[in-house]
Amino acid sequence: MEQKVQRVIDELHERIAREHAQVSSGQSFNVDQFTLAAGPETAGFLNLLIRTMGAKRVVEVGTSIGYTAVWLGEAVRATGGQVIGMEAVETKYRQAVDNLARAGLAEVVEVRYGDAKVIVQELTGPIDLAFVDAWKDDYIAYFDALLPKLRIGGCIIADNITSPPTFLETMQRYQTYVRSHPNVRSYLLPIGNGAEMSVRIA
Repeated sequence: MEQKVQRVIDELHERIAREHAQVSSGQSFNVDQFTLAAGPETAGFLNLLIRTMGAKRVVEVGTSIGYTAVWLGEAVRATGGQVIGMEAVETKYRQAVDNLARAGLAEVVEVRYGDAKVIVQELTGPIDLAFVDAWKDDYIAYFDALLPKLRIGGCIIADNITSPPTFLETMQRYQTYVRSHPNVRSYLLPIGNGAEMSVRIA
């Protein structure tokens, strides 16, 4: 991996680790300042999956400060693709744009500022891969909006299926919903905080 990309990933990973330690110790935090990003295991898997699929059009719902977006961008640069991310918190949006620029990935990752539910509706297909890591109550709405724009064989990957425990009931509803859809095959990936991978088959 290019040195400046790795440097940004390492910096952001250290920040995530500090924040997780803060939560584990019971300290309070401001959700609008907290990273709330997928970890390196999930981000690394997405990077490899993009390369394996040859994915060119990738969507990230919930970009936060850009940690996962850097991993996605590094992969689509190799496939000749583009990432469209979205973030509703202005401070996080600005950090994401800055982090992607420092990693040299601004040309392949576009982060849009605003309500993801609106932005997703505005997207055009075909989409190869979508990664969803935003407000959990909205996962089904994101799935419904993304699926018609997903190419056959494309996938939606939803994070935080098994952790943290406060989301379990909501995530179980999501799993039941996507697994009952006739045009999708879905499977829980035992990586990170648990990721549901739903592949469009029809």
